[in-house]
Amino acid sequence: MDILDASMVDSLWIGLIVGLASFVQSLTGFGFALVAVSLLPFFMELQLAVTLVIAVGLLGNVALWWYYRESFEWSRIVHLSAAALVTIPLGVLGLQYVPEHLALQLLGVMVLAYVIYSWLQLSLPELTGKPWAYAFGAASGVLTGAFNIGGPPIVIYGNCNQWSPQELKGNLPGVFCVLSLAAIATHLWQGDFNLDLMVQVGYAAPFFVVGLGLGIWLSKYIDAASFRQVILVLLGVIGLKLLV
Repeated sequence: MDILDASMVDSLWIGLIVGLASFVQSLTGFGFALVAVSLLPFFMELQLAVTLVIAVGLLGNVALWWYYRESFEWSRIVHLSAAALVTIPLGVLGLQYVPEHLALQLLGVMVLAYVIYSWLQLSLPELTGKPWAYAFGAASGVLTGAFNIGGPPIVIYGNCNQWSPQELKGNLPGVFCVLSLAAIATHLWQGDFNLDLMVQVGYAAPFFVVGLGLGIWLSKYIDAASFRQVILVLLGVIGLKLLV
């Protein structure tokens, strides 16, 4: 009974984390995978957490893409997506062979790097042309396959090309839909989708829907920029925790 109770408590925490992550994503336009993958390893194995986030995140990306579809431009993401599709399997396979404690430390470094980048608000050069799109797309693919946190390279690329906030909200989910489908296909090929995972997806889905809807509703009343700073502080603490 104690084991069963502990499992139910872990499932509750997993659901709450997924709900928080979807709330952050729908309110600020970023952060679902960063928040979820940073927190879930405290309650489940990293590889299972990554696979769970990919499965649940696809639903959110489809919903957000549809909601912001008027700001979506396929021409803006086609080269990013093409490069990412090539490198996603490299990230998935890499996670298979890297010890989990090292993978968690690498995840912590990636999270802290994104937090520092966001806080510094660097004046970035304009990086136009297909080679840059392929380079950032390839980086995003590796991070998506390994940790499902392929967002930062795409965000940096969008900022370098002066995408507006609405363009980011429209184009990012479009990229992530493509990447999520490819990552799911690779994990299926690896045999990572099993009954335990699908049970966790079923538990987490209602929390995900509530968080998504709450974030969309509150985005009309809450200053997303201020809330984003709070989330960056949280991610900074999480990143340091993963490192140690």
